[in-house]
Amino acid sequence: MLKGLWVLGVYLLVKKPSLEVLSYGLIGLLGLGIVTLFFSVLRYKNFKFYIDYTNEEFILQKGVFTREQLNIPFDKIQQVYLKRSLLQRIIDVYEVVIDTAGSSDKEVNIKALSATEANSLKDILIGLSLESSFTDSSIVQANNQKVKWRHTLTPNTLLKLGVTSNYLRGVGLIFAFLATVITELNRFTTTNNSFYHEVITYVETNFTSVNAIVLILFIAFIFTIILGFIISTVEVFIKYFNLTLVQTETSMEVEMGLKTNTKTILKPRRVQMLIFSVTPIHKYFNLHKVRVVLAGSSDQFKQQKNNLTIPGLPIDKLAKIKAFLYKKDTETTDVRIKPHRILIFRNILMASIPLLIFVVFVYLFLGWSWPFIIPFILLYGIVMYFFVKKYYQGLELKITESFIIKKQGVWQQKLKIIEAYKLQSISIKQAIWLKKRGLYRVTFHTAGGDLSFPLVPQKALTSINKILYKIETSHKVWM
Repeated sequence: MLKGLWVLGVYLLVKKPSLEVLSYGLIGLLGLGIVTLFFSVLRYKNFKFYIDYTNEEFILQKGVFTREQLNIPFDKIQQVYLKRSLLQRIIDVYEVVIDTAGSSDKEVNIKALSATEANSLKDILIGLSLESSFTDSSIVQANNQKVKWRHTLTPNTLLKLGVTSNYLRGVGLIFAFLATVITELNRFTTTNNSFYHEVITYVETNFTSVNAIVLILFIAFIFTIILGFIISTVEVFIKYFNLTLVQTETSMEVEMGLKTNTKTILKPRRVQMLIFSVTPIHKYFNLHKVRVVLAGSSDQFKQQKNNLTIPGLPIDKLAKIKAFLYKKDTETTDVRIKPHRILIFRNILMASIPLLIFVVFVYLFLGWSWPFIIPFILLYGIVMYFFVKKYYQGLELKITESFIIKKQGVWQQKLKIIEAYKLQSISIKQAIWLKKRGLYRVTFHTAGGDLSFPLVPQKALTSINKILYKIETSHKVWM
């Protein structure tokens, strides 16, 4: 309710209602507050949760008029993490969120627990979910384990990330804002023609020289770029403030966030895909990014709710994260697959469509002559061929005894890793025009998303069939 009161505040500032209207408004707010407080007390009294060790379930009871009970088996608990907003930080409480298998929403959301209660509940549930899936009785709770290493993103690292990341997004937000302002100005000029003509007259009088116009455009461009850097830096600080990784013997804890602070426990068996990425600029500063894709429902894939992104990591920390999540070596390669070279032709064809549309537009509607169009076509063609060829050279699929690894990227290099036993299925599709060449598109499906690879030759399908055999004969479990 409190979040919606800003609308009322704006209304009071703009309309400036009479004292009588203000009095009725205050009476209405007071009545609404009493009703809200009454229902809040009832919800608090009826909100209960406990652990049923006999039936191996976490049980939550809630509701005011309609009582609801959720029974969550220990082996269905996918993830338990803590989060808190700025207000929750001020009053020093946490919110415990429990994700379960096969759900697009959060099954359990318990707010306003003290730090001790929240951490104890998290550790107990994580320990129980592990014990329910493994018979190894040596598993202990995370808070009793020795810390092997810890890494924290410093303000200096966050500043580097902010300046070198997402600046195009910041510039895009600025242009979206300017487009909105221009639209509103156009509406304003339709009802204020005299003001509009005064502005036009002022511009025509004071900015007649080409140098003045060029200077203004240059200043506007520099200002936009700087503002874009500032926006991206602020976003990075808000999202990744105080990002800390802590690894123990059996778990890894990730905490981050300024506006909403989130603390997540990573368990190796829940990780469906690991994605390493780096740009040349970030590689120079030794700032690598890791994205951990966890198990979840299909709705969650689309919203990327179960993707945990950790930026600004040095190369040695990447090795430690990979060694913790994957006990086996991912560097050994049994089969190395490259797509057919027809992919270069196909990508050039797709990239030529925007060029064709542009040429038709400037020739028919803007009246450009061919001496101006041809140099642009040549420049676009050279740049396009360079990027298409680099993309093909960097695209590779590696299949080992335990992993499927995909490399890709031109500017941003990506490495995607999936453990073979976590695959749910493999789909193989063949377009009609690729049947004579014996080329297929292979997609590896996991509970955290898909990994696709185009134009795979038929002889490589033997290695993929071996993976299916290993999946069917494996006794490992990740759920």
